[in-house]
Amino acid sequence: MIEYKRKLAYEFEMKDLGLMHYFLGLEVWQKPGEIFLSQGKYVVKLLEIFGMIECKSMVTPMEMNFKKLCGDVVGPNLENPSRYRQLIGALMFLVNTRPYICNAINTLCQFMAEP
Repeated sequence: MIEYKRKLAYEFEMKDLGLMHYFLGLEVWQKPGEIFLSQGKYVVKLLEIFGMIECKSMVTPMEMNFKKLCGDVVGPNLENPSRYRQLIGALMFLVNTRPYICNAINTLCQFMAEP
């Protein structure tokens, strides 16, 4: 590994920064033969940004067989649909370490055109 680093340093301008600790919202802990990924800091930041830090968690992140309602039953449109899209985009990134929310996020993505 040291020789490869030396060859790369000869060819390209680079530095060895050591083990990775935080990258694109992923926290990385490395031990010999193990790598642990987490997005704890990212989740706390999202909860703060979207004003949900005091919300309680749920076992199932979404009701089963959710269907979109049409017409007057839906209620008023969102004041800021771009805020909904930002939240869904941020949640899509969480699927990397939390695959159990994948189905709920996929369902919510279907309403991005008309939240």
